[in-house]
Amino acid sequence: MEDIIKDLNPVLRGWINYYRVANIKSFIRDLMGWIRRRLRMIKIRQWKSYKAMHKEMRKQGIKGNGEKMAITKWKNSNVHIVHMLLPNKLFESLGLIDMQKYQVGLLSNYY
Repeated sequence: MEDIIKDLNPVLRGWINYYRVANIKSFIRDLMGWIRRRLRMIKIRQWKSYKAMHKEMRKQGIKGNGEKMAITKWKNSNVHIVHMLLPNKLFESLGLIDMQKYQVGLLSNYY
């Protein structure tokens, strides 16, 4: 996961520096949500089985009915239990750049 974030950060930083003159706050919010969801899906795929995910849930003290989870990893990446297992703060601690903290819309005041 750290390697993926390390490769992703320069792309995000360059992208936000290029497009920050536009007023794209809502787009950045949606994009960051999609990136975090994709990273959650990758982590679920690394666990390889639901047993490993349930073991991680028990380690963190999270109770939930994982048997009702969907088959696909993409659908599971948006489940509340997975958000509790892999919160946004985890990605910040791993070093993921949050593009929402950048100031955008620099030229929107002039037009």
